[in-house]
Amino acid sequence: MLINPDCIIDEITMGYFNSLLQRKFKDVAGKRYETIARDYREFLLTEEETVVPEVLSILMPLDYFVKEIPPQLYETLSSYERAKVTLVYIVDMEVIRIVADSLDEKAIAEFRRKREAFGEDLLNRVITSLEGAGLTVTSRMFAGEKFDNILELMKGYDLIAVSKKYGTLTTEIAPLSSVTLKLAQMARVPIIVY
Repeated sequence: MLINPDCIIDEITMGYFNSLLQRKFKDVAGKRYETIARDYREFLLTEEETVVPEVLSILMPLDYFVKEIPPQLYETLSSYERAKVTLVYIVDMEVIRIVADSLDEKAIAEFRRKREAFGEDLLNRVITSLEGAGLTVTSRMFAGEKFDNILELMKGYDLIAVSKKYGTLTTEIAPLSSVTLKLAQMARVPIIVY
């Protein structure tokens, strides 16, 4: 889980909490300090938890359902000054296969061309905004599986920024797409859902 820098407890406060634990449990803490700290960890941050992880690489998956990106995300990502953002636009092959079952080859080619044109436009707009925020950006587009490809790609990044609409439309009942939800549940790195 990504720690908000505004909520980080400074070393003085952390030292106070450690000293408070030591005084409160001075007769029993001794060797059991780690056990006590672990048992009460939902109430207190450990020193390790107050360290913000260094973020040098950010993966940002995009697709047809990601129409707009909030300006606040650019502000947030710009706080990682040395980070390189990789934009990945994926044309969903499952959708292409479904369309292929009902349309001729010419219609399929036109459908794919339109999706790729949308992707190029979205990539160009996001690149311009990210570079305007002072970030280094690379991008790529390919046809694949939205969930599986991103799950594999995320292993090489320090942070993931994914839209709540990535992969499918959202509704009032389901304000988070199923693809985004699965990515958030399986991510082994911090993730920003915007």
